[in-house]
Amino acid sequence: MILIVIVMLAVFIYQPEEIEENTSSHLIGVLSSNDLRLTKLQGLKDGLPLYGFREGKNIKFLVKNAEGNREKLLPLAKELTKAGVEAIVTTGRAETEAAKEVMRGKDIPVVFMGLTALTQDQLVKDLLHPQEGLTGVQNDHANLSGKRLELLTKLLPEINKVLVVYDPKVVPATESLLATQDAAEKLKLELQKEPASTTDEIRSIFNRSLADVDAVLLLPSFFLESEGARILVPLAMERGVPVMGVEQGAGTDFFAIYGVTTYDQGKQAARILAKILNGQKVVDIPVEPPSELKLTVDLEVAKRLGLKIDPSILGYAELKYSKAGGSNAK
Repeated sequence: MILIVIVMLAVFIYQPEEIEENTSSHLIGVLSSNDLRLTKLQGLKDGLPLYGFREGKNIKFLVKNAEGNREKLLPLAKELTKAGVEAIVTTGRAETEAAKEVMRGKDIPVVFMGLTALTQDQLVKDLLHPQEGLTGVQNDHANLSGKRLELLTKLLPEINKVLVVYDPKVVPATESLLATQDAAEKLKLELQKEPASTTDEIRSIFNRSLADVDAVLLLPSFFLESEGARILVPLAMERGVPVMGVEQGAGTDFFAIYGVTTYDQGKQAARILAKILNGQKVVDIPVEPPSELKLTVDLEVAKRLGLKIDPSILGYAELKYSKAGGSNAK
């Protein structure tokens, strides 16, 4: 049973009615690190008919999946360029970096479906007028880290100390930490900041005393949101500590998540890809911020942990009943 009340923020983008189909045939390359990120591709496919493009009729996708091995991304990106794709759609930062590398000197635009901290490493220098041949949807995950901490305190007003786990090997780490620290100072919260880039490092954190930690906040990182979360969340649950995540990962019992969903990132990117297929230049297509943000709270996790949630904020959230307490909560 799922009770849904959705909050939509920053919806500034007009969603048109479905238009007449484009009669030209287009081959689009898709580069993904793994199966989990292909949820974005489904969102893209579902969004494209609004702009006259239907898979199997006037658009086809050539998908290259690294299946968890990031070393495969560059060779796979090269395969896409050799296949004569009209554009490359990417599902994450590592994929976008690989696509950008292989399209140097080639007139193949790249559309990314959800990235953060774009200007920190100059992946895109000018978000309004991208000069590098790539544009797309910015998920703003790093900057939203402070907001996640704020929402965590609104849901659980009695918390005083939060364990913040970040991946120092990813670009968004610096921006995420700054946003979280700024929010903590305003909220008068104590933070315990711990780096983790491997499952062993996560286990090491929880092998130490966490008796005074009231909650865990994950910062943006593909590792922490996927493989890392599958280790971290059960360890936190064993200690009766709720975890606030970034995106819903496979087999994880997050107490709450906040941001734009992977599916919505792909669906929003459909409009950008359609512009390119209709002849618009990348430099004239600004990088878009997320059009819809959602707060999701898992009431089964809250029940199992015996959490006292402020009921006033639940009216602004998507509430769900998971199978918390299952295999990954033992």
